[in-house]
Amino acid sequence: MSLVLLAITSMGALSAFFAIMLSVAHNKFKVEEDPRVERILAELPGANCGACGFASCRALAEAIVKEGAPTNACVAGGNKVAEKISQIMGVESEAVERKVAFVRCGAGKSQKETKATYRGVETCRAANLVMGADSACSYGCLGFGDCERECPFNAIKMVDGLPQVDFSRCTGCGRCVNVCPRNIIVLEKFDDVNYRVKCLSLDKGKKAREICQKSCIACGRCVKFCPYEACWLENNLAHIDPINCQSCGICYSVCPTGAIVEVKG
Repeated sequence: MSLVLLAITSMGALSAFFAIMLSVAHNKFKVEEDPRVERILAELPGANCGACGFASCRALAEAIVKEGAPTNACVAGGNKVAEKISQIMGVESEAVERKVAFVRCGAGKSQKETKATYRGVETCRAANLVMGADSACSYGCLGFGDCERECPFNAIKMVDGLPQVDFSRCTGCGRCVNVCPRNIIVLEKFDDVNYRVKCLSLDKGKKAREICQKSCIACGRCVKFCPYEACWLENNLAHIDPINCQSCGICYSVCPTGAIVEVKG
């Protein structure tokens, strides 16, 4: 009995000793965290979207405090968050360039032809691996909504198999851009009224017209009628130079398929 008691007492003493040593070591070697990290973290959206180039909002907060990362790095938070972080850091605030997601495909499922019946995994990434699932267009949206599921700000809704972006919610985080296997989503800076080509098809006009009602058919009307030489054709696809474009809307009005759209920022 005495041996059992001795063993219990010894174990208890050792436990107490190691607990004290661990406490002393913790207090002696612990790294004091700058309180500004938590203050900045409290101002960040908390979406961990990665648009800033860091793995998480905490990683960004630590980088701002410890490594001098830009105080306007959080594009999701915009100018309001940038101003608050700048105040915490005691530096002058710099504006955040606002960009939003633009989908370079204008045809819903009801407006384009199919080539087969797809019965595979219903994600864009999976469908793209098997020759684009049932879509006859090898350039357009596959329509399974990977971008909608990936968006942390509820800024994308699928309508007729085509993503519709709510600019009032979009923060330009870029997660939809990264998840799209066909690279049809880009981040764009828009002013009040802009005109963009909402198509990526490189098919010749006849084929493009046969498989998609909204496809650019390389008719060249936008190039012919643009008074500012802001439109050009390349590889059967129209392009608009946002620098030369004066937002007159002529290209939009003469496009026979609606491949050129008006975008209001």
